[in-house]
Order: sequence, then structure tokens, then C-alpha cells
Amino acid sequence: MTLFKKLIVIACLLVGFTACQDRWEEHTTNEAVLGESVMQVISETPKLSKFNELVVKAGLDQELNSSKAFTVWAPSNEALQNLDQAIVNDPVRLKQFVSNHISYQQYFTHTPLPASSRIKTLSGKLIFWDRQAALVDGAGIEEANTYAGNGVLHIVNAPLFPRLNAWEFLAGTAFGQRQKAYLQSLEETVFVPGLATQIGVEPETGMPVYEPNTGYVQQNRFFQQVYNLANEDSVYSFVLLTDEAFEAETDRFRKYYTTGSADSTTTLTNWAVSKDLVFRGVYTKETIPAVLVSRSGVQVHIDKNAIVHEERTSNGVVFVVNNLQVAPEQKIKTMRVEGEAIFNNRTSRMSHPDKAGNVTLQQRRDIDGTTFTYLRATAHSISGLWLRYTLPNVPATKYKVYWRVHNDFQTALFQQQVAFRNPDATELPYIDIEPTTSPLRQEIGEYTVDRYGNLNVYLRSAMSTNNALNPLTLDYLELVPVF
Repeated sequence: MTLFKKLIVIACLLVGFTACQDRWEEHTTNEAVLGESVMQVISETPKLSKFNELVVKAGLDQELNSSKAFTVWAPSNEALQNLDQAIVNDPVRLKQFVSNHISYQQYFTHTPLPASSRIKTLSGKLIFWDRQAALVDGAGIEEANTYAGNGVLHIVNAPLFPRLNAWEFLAGTAFGQRQKAYLQSLEETVFVPGLATQIGVEPETGMPVYEPNTGYVQQNRFFQQVYNLANEDSVYSFVLLTDEAFEAETDRFRKYYTTGSADSTTTLTNWAVSKDLVFRGVYTKETIPAVLVSRSGVQVHIDKNAIVHEERTSNGVVFVVNNLQVAPEQKIKTMRVEGEAIFNNRTSRMSHPDKAGNVTLQQRRDIDGTTFTYLRATAHSISGLWLRYTLPNVPATKYKVYWRVHNDFQTALFQQQVAFRNPDATELPYIDIEPTTSPLRQEIGEYTVDRYGNLNVYLRSAMSTNNALNPLTLDYLELVPVF
């Protein structure tokens, strides 16, 4: 090897060694620290002396000395100089406060996580770690990635106070009293057999006998059917309307949920408004999208200028909004019933149950190549034979009525009719059903539903016993709201 080549090799080795050394020093401290617990590192760091005292007073020093793996976001002495003494002197609050700076597992700034992550702390709350901005729950990271034998230590420039979750914030806030009162009214006590203590068996029935007052739990219907605002393991953006905004929004939608009772009308309207004010994901006033979609598929636009308060919670964010107008067509949807729904219980939904055998389902290939199923009633010899369908929870408004029908089984036309609430109702006329090779969607009239609730719909044959004139057919029936 020539002298020149030897010099090149030596230079490359020196460069490689230096690069490796730089990368090692970037992520690693001295070996002595690696032999200590994260608690020992905290106690030996002068700028963490106040936090060290709080950890010991909260009784968490033994935990941090254990063999478990931890990440600690420790506030500096300067960050803790104005800490409320009420927290320090309350054992429960102090333990929760200190626990909110500690998590199981090790999280380094170079840990492969999303740029913004939610990390569960020992307090049960979650903190938001923005690695890209070097922030944890809004606090800046002064010193990162100090290794210890059982974890890693980051020094932050502000304390990490346990945040309220969205439900806890709602319980204590002065904002949105009307919406708050309604949501809290949905609390109920339910019996869960699996949580009850069984003390015997009823001899006559064989049913279990439970110890009195066991197995009862509190639950909120909103949590069950929409989203659980108290859940710390998910993130939500929750819109809390000011009293004026909530009243205005319920007044706009009240006409659609009119019943025979003012109280039930109010309850239904409150639900219709409230159920679409929680959204998956967490946003800020700056990042909130033009349209948010609720669990029930309603699109909601929030004017940023209408946001009067933004509260970051442990499970997301609460926006207090003083004006909101959701489009009626977003909440009042097209109602559809399929012809085959009659087969759920033919005998109780027919004018002549003995003719159930004359009602069949037929499958055909649609013009787009897909398969569809339609109902057909033939050879029943009944004048005015009717089949009853029930559309549940129909809002009160005007609808255009459509059906899709298919007459591919005879060459003659026949007539059939749709009637609402009563099989003899005549708001809609009899319609000719022409023979066709393809299903036909037709508008058959308009109908106004005057009160919210279940709506009985009757498909009625021609007033003739002639089997060529009185068949019935239905793929589906639709009520399309008119605004």
C-alpha cells in the first residue's frame, strides 16, 4: 500500500470514529448515571431540588427507585417557585400533581412516535407531547434525554398541572348552563347483573336473587350513544354553546320535534342539538377545519369568530361558542323503508294474514349489474289488500314521497297506493304501475308529518278482486324532506 493510500485510510477511520463519538454523546450520559435510578438522578440535580422534595412528600420516591421503566418531566426550581401551597399541603392533590409529571415507559426526543403524542401519566391523565416544538403540555423542555438506570429525565420550564377532562370541565364551568343542565339530566341509575352479588336462587322461577343495593351503577345516556366525555383514553373536540346560542339553536329545530307534549318536544330538541356537538380528534381555534362531522354524520361548521373561550382538557379541547347554525338538511335526513322489511313479521302487518304466502321476495340484477330485492304480492284475490310499514322517529316537516317499483311479472298495468297513519287515508292517489324490464323510481306526491314519532305507512292494492289488477310491488319507499 502506498503512503498516500495509508493516509487516506487513517483519515477515514478518524472521521468515522469522531462521527460515532458525536452520535453517542448526543444520546448518552456517563456510565455512573446509568447505574442510578431516575430518583437518584433527580435528587443529585441541584436545579430539581424543589421537585425532589415534592416527590418525597408525595411518597413517590420509592416508586421511582423501583425497577420499572419511567419517563419524568421534572419542573425546574424556577418553574416551581410560584406553586400554590394549597397543592403542596393537600396530600391527595399533591400526589396527583407530582404523578402528572411521571409516566411508565421511556420516551426520548428521538423515540419514533408521531410528532404530537398523548402520553398517559401516573395521575391517570394524559399529557400532550409535541416533540417537533419541544413542548410537553405547553411547557418547554430545557434539558432532554438524561439517562438513568430505570428511565429517562427531561427538565421542563413549567409545572404540568393535571387538566380536567371535558366532563369535569363542564361540571365546574359557568359557561353553557342550559346545555350543561340537559347533559347532566341524562344521568341514570341502571342495574348490571354482572356487578351484583348473588345470594341465592328463586325456587319457583330459577331466577337469581341478588343482595339489595348491589349491581347498580350510574351512567349517562350521552356517553352510551354519542361519546364519553369523561373518557381519558380518547380525544374529543366538544362544543359548549352559551345559553343564548343553545336556546337559539333549539328554537330553530323545535318545529321538527313537535309532539303532543311541550316537555317531550323540548327533550327531543335538546337531544337533536346536543348529540352533534362532540367530534373525534383535538383541534385549536387556529387548526379547526371548515367542517366537523359528528358521530351521527352531521356536518357542522364552526365560525372561529364565534369561539369565545378555548379550554384545553386532558382528553381534548372544549370550545365555548356563542353562535351556531347547523343546516336543517344535515339533521333531518331522508327516511327509507325497504320492501322486504315486511318479512320481519308479515302476519301482524297485513290486512289479511292468511294471504302471507302470496307475498314473496324477488331478486333481480339492476342496470348497474348489482343485485336488488323487491317485494311482490300476487294472486291474493283481495280488494284493497294492504301491507303496513313503520318508519321510526320521523321528524315533523313536509316530505316528497318516492317509491321504486318493478313490474316485470305481467304485461298489464295495475294500480297501487301509499297511505299514511291509516290504510284508508287518501292524501296520495293511486298510481299506475306500468310493465317494465327495469325498476322505476317515481315521485308519487307530498306529505306533511305534523308531529315527531313513528309513522305507519301502508302499501295498498287496487280496490278490485281481479288478480290482474291488484298486485303489489315495492323495492323501497323514501320520504325526502322539503326545506
